[in-house]
Amino acid sequence: MTARLDPTLLTDIKDYGSVEVDACFNCGNCTAVCSLTTAEDNFPRKLIRYAQLGLTDELVGSPELWLCYNCGECSETCPRQAEPAAFMMAARNYAIASYDFTGLGKIFASRPVLGGLMLVLINLMLFLFMYTNREPIPGGELKLFEFLPYEFVHTAGLWMLIIVGTLGVAVILNMIAKISKNAGLTAGSFFKQDRKAWWQSLWEAVGRQALGQKRYRQDCEDDKDTQPWFLSKWFVHAAAIWGFLGLLLATILDYVLDIVKIKSTGTFMPLWHPIRLLGTVAGALMIYGVTTLIVKRLRKVDKAHANSTFSDWVFLILLWVSGMTGFIVELSLYLPQATWGYWMLLVHIAFSAELVLLLPFTKFAHALLRTTALFVHALKPVPEEKMVSQPVGAD
Repeated sequence: MTARLDPTLLTDIKDYGSVEVDACFNCGNCTAVCSLTTAEDNFPRKLIRYAQLGLTDELVGSPELWLCYNCGECSETCPRQAEPAAFMMAARNYAIASYDFTGLGKIFASRPVLGGLMLVLINLMLFLFMYTNREPIPGGELKLFEFLPYEFVHTAGLWMLIIVGTLGVAVILNMIAKISKNAGLTAGSFFKQDRKAWWQSLWEAVGRQALGQKRYRQDCEDDKDTQPWFLSKWFVHAAAIWGFLGLLLATILDYVLDIVKIKSTGTFMPLWHPIRLLGTVAGALMIYGVTTLIVKRLRKVDKAHANSTFSDWVFLILLWVSGMTGFIVELSLYLPQATWGYWMLLVHIAFSAELVLLLPFTKFAHALLRTTALFVHALKPVPEEKMVSQPVGAD
């Protein structure tokens, strides 16, 4: 198969982050010091060579691009200060833009001024959209979803999830298609796998890695002896993930209680109620994780946090504001005559909706794409021609 070369690839990747790989002379030190690399999973060196040679399809179709957890050790020990960790981050942003057919991913990853203007415009439109659909402020105790009618929020949220879900699936399928093309895989390569292999690969990708942070926790911690556990890279990262998922679960359960007519969404709930406890603990965990990540990036405490992109900041700020405004809205339910809670609700939903709407196009997409790549990597599908040539009954 003839490889297609793009002489502008490395220049294009530089638009997506701080890349100094022009200084790289391919010594291989970055791969040698990385605790995640194996004989089969050879990075960052191989991916840097793809970029230097202009091998676009090989770069964006490599699952290894997503096996890196950005511990920064490769950049710390690079003899040429070529910043391989920053290259991996930029290459992932470039890949996200290449998987997205709308062009929005490219804007948010490489055009900070235009992306910033779009963020402000989207947020303003969402706020005004809800503001024009509000009802008069109810008297007595706070009833958030009488001020912003529950039916309106439910319908708008459903349409938003349909749109984001469709775009997200398209991005994921495009990623799988590029990985498959690069590896010579077909649909049969995946669907002829044993059912047990599918479940094991799913558990490895979602349970052990995405949720359990297994490799990050065991292999990527180079500061175990200098940092307390609550400031370790894996725990801070996990706190943001676990907190977000906990808030999502609490929101779903609150919605279920409304469906079964036990409690209306957005009304008072005792602090000791299991769902309220879940939401409070998860929210605090997410705020802690995101705040710590922001502080580390502002202080540039190490190579892993020294080269933040516009997309990094967009994701962290939207997540932080969504979490904090959510806490303030909940606080208003416990205070007398806190009618400002109604207006804070509009702000909270505007930022939360924007965070979700931009999921396929910003750093948020990493969560889905990394998990997908980890699943494909764990499944290890075999190219069709090798499956055909294998004897019947062979292991």
